[in-house]
Amino acid sequence: MTLRSLALAATFTALLATPTIAQDADTTSPTAQTIALEMFSEASRSLRAGDMESARRLMQAALDLKPGHPAVLRALVTIATRAERADDGFEALETMAAAGLAFEPTDETIALLDAADADRLADIRLALSRNETPVGNGEIVARINRPDALIEGVAVDIETDRIFVSSVTERDILMLEPFARDEPVVFADRDDGLWSVFGLFVDDRTRMLWAASGSVDQTPLADGEAGGTALFAFDLVSGELYRRYTIDGAVQLADFVVRDGSVYISDSQAPRVYKLDNVSGELEVLSEDPRFVSLQGVALARGALYVADYSMGIWRIDLTDGSASLVRTNETSLIGIDGLRQTRDGRLIAVRNGARPHQVMAIDLDPTGVEVAHVDVLLRGHPAMGGDTEPTLVDLADGRAWLVANAAWPLFPADGSTPEAERPATLIVEMDLR
Repeated sequence: MTLRSLALAATFTALLATPTIAQDADTTSPTAQTIALEMFSEASRSLRAGDMESARRLMQAALDLKPGHPAVLRALVTIATRAERADDGFEALETMAAAGLAFEPTDETIALLDAADADRLADIRLALSRNETPVGNGEIVARINRPDALIEGVAVDIETDRIFVSSVTERDILMLEPFARDEPVVFADRDDGLWSVFGLFVDDRTRMLWAASGSVDQTPLADGEAGGTALFAFDLVSGELYRRYTIDGAVQLADFVVRDGSVYISDSQAPRVYKLDNVSGELEVLSEDPRFVSLQGVALARGALYVADYSMGIWRIDLTDGSASLVRTNETSLIGIDGLRQTRDGRLIAVRNGARPHQVMAIDLDPTGVEVAHVDVLLRGHPAMGGDTEPTLVDLADGRAWLVANAAWPLFPADGSTPEAERPATLIVEMDLR
């Protein structure tokens, strides 16, 4: 084995890593995630032993468990190249292209496939490059020059035209008035009990601004201060904290959706989804499933709850009994979705930042709500989405969408230390969905 082969084998076991891993999952029962990780481990051992066929079969089985996963597809390309199996390499790259992913093959892969079928390779590379071409239009409506804030979430009060954004590292909620979009003022902060702030939602019915807050490595805690996680409700008029909601076993409340006074919220670090029936109620577990890996955005559509799982796709959760099933996808990859919302007519608007290219997608479900019927790319390659940044959360109202286009997560070290790289101003992009 060459040093390169050994290095490739060592990385295979980490290819399915996600930003957050469920901490409270039932580790005694196998899930798609645990089985896929074991297959990666076995593929690594097969690669080290020079058994390329076993490595290929194991990785293909992992892809069956995690359709459209870019890391699995990249691994299949690598295995095909090392085994000098051009047909396998073509198949993996064509699957990537159909999934809407972008990828640049290595020189070694290009040489192998070019010798086998230069025209087929040229078609594949063209399809992969097309997946990165700019799509859609969006207007930059706010520029937040707070480089230390690490803006994550956005919510719009359509009645007053105010925009609210959440800060992970400064532990506050900022408000942007319509006449001063580039001059944020603090609406709520750590004095209200906030840790890092993630998802936001303006509820027109209760006139509350809801916020999910928790502590991560990037959360600045004072000496002796304990971390935690909670859902906060603020009065939209006075800015006063109405109530803070907690529940035993919660690790990191992440994103949520509000409808008719009820709140549905995901836990990105525990395999649970919670529900709050009304502002005077208490958080309770709606669904707990060891198959959940890294829950993110939440949407209500077609009489069910849809929750993005960064590593698995999109879960459909029954609102009556909390049972969960993965939405069956067409060829498009649903891996790496962060923000998720729904339009009035039931389309899911998804922000994908865990796979290349970053983009905003509209997902149409079939009449049963259990399968993807069609996917449209709404925004990709926008100038605001460039650099070492990523789009995160999105809010919808009145036929429009507002997107945090360039959150600086990649520039903030995971150990919570001070970033050395220069961070750009955070840009909020507005899109017309009509």
